[in-house]
Amino acid sequence: MQLVVFNKQKLSSIITICLVVIVVLVCVRLGFWQLQRAEQKQQQLSAIENIQQHGVMSWAELQQLPKEWNKTGVLVSLNGYFDTNNYWLLDNQIYNGQVGYDLLALLKLSDESRFLLVNLGWVKAERSREILPNVTIPSGKFTLTAQIKEDNLSGFTLANNNTQSDLAKRIQIIDLQALSSQSNRPLVNFMAYRQGQADEIAAPHYEAVVMSPEKHYAYSVQWFLIAIACVVVAIFASRKRR
Repeated sequence: MQLVVFNKQKLSSIITICLVVIVVLVCVRLGFWQLQRAEQKQQQLSAIENIQQHGVMSWAELQQLPKEWNKTGVLVSLNGYFDTNNYWLLDNQIYNGQVGYDLLALLKLSDESRFLLVNLGWVKAERSREILPNVTIPSGKFTLTAQIKEDNLSGFTLANNNTQSDLAKRIQIIDLQALSSQSNRPLVNFMAYRQGQADEIAAPHYEAVVMSPEKHYAYSVQWFLIAIACVVVAIFASRKRR
């Protein structure tokens, strides 16, 4: 009888140790991952800061940059005419705690044969998803300052693609080829985010880096502390059992 009890206790101790080791390893791994993300965000911020030291570029100056350069973060002054017949509403966008859409429109630049996809900013959603908000696409010649984004255009999405259940103007992801085909317009291979204050068109809210490196560092400390806490609790529990 004592042997059976001893074996059960031993098995229970082994299971507990294995669980503690697994939890600690996972927490440590997540802590180092947060440190890695913090370093990546810091490098991204540094790259954007360096490129923005050139100030606001014209479209001609932007085109003169080497093709191999990632133009993400470049501030550029744009002027041209919006295609009022082709626009889209990017779903599931949060601004000041409210759910809505980002208004995307095509800008025909004055000295460019292609169209540039511009994120004009956030617009509030209607109460029913069956009704899309009324939007204002600027008519006539329009000038704006925008920040270029060249990679990871789709961003976070709850869907894998634009679904058939969506209304004609509502999209789930940004796919330049699909939007070019849908509008029958040749598009530049990157997009622009309008900068400035909210107006009757929309509320610009784009930030190249949403979560700062400091937050990633804070999260990494939390994961390491959780790992330490697991070890301490396991040690005290083991002593109490003995």
